[in-house]
Amino acid sequence: MSNALWFQRTVYSVISLLFILWLISPQNSLPQAIPAPEFLLCLTLVVILRKPEVLPVILIAIIFLFCDFLFNRPVGLWSGIVIILTEFTKTQYWRYKGSNFVTTWLFSSFVIAFGIGTYILILILFMVPHTNLSQYLVWVLITIFSYPIMFCLSFLVVRSDKKNYQDRILGGRA
Repeated sequence: MSNALWFQRTVYSVISLLFILWLISPQNSLPQAIPAPEFLLCLTLVVILRKPEVLPVILIAIIFLFCDFLFNRPVGLWSGIVIILTEFTKTQYWRYKGSNFVTTWLFSSFVIAFGIGTYILILILFMVPHTNLSQYLVWVLITIFSYPIMFCLSFLVVRSDKKNYQDRILGGRA
């Protein structure tokens, strides 16, 4: 394996850990009305849609399982859903590797909505205590709208030809 691949994995891991630290740090003592977006899912999907070989399934599993423990979620549920989503996204890479930003954003939006919807459904089926459904809807929308931020941040992880991406963002095909 090349050094560039290991460097990209290390940068992804460091950025993921920084997001985790930011989410667990005390920022406001008041109860939170708006849930935090799922930045890690967005970053993972962006990297996979740009260069799927950078993120092996074991790295994704470790990071999201670590999040399950830290955020007091049912252990393995969200990580398992994310692994299924990312493996599905890897199989769809060939369809979206030459697409513009809007197309990949729409595809990722469906993947995010499906993943969070599955999470909600499993919580409801197994009668796990959870918040109301409007909070989950807000979580989906905030996560979808944070995807462009993660797309810009992904240039740190996956270095590529920025000229080709400028053409794709503007609608042309490279």
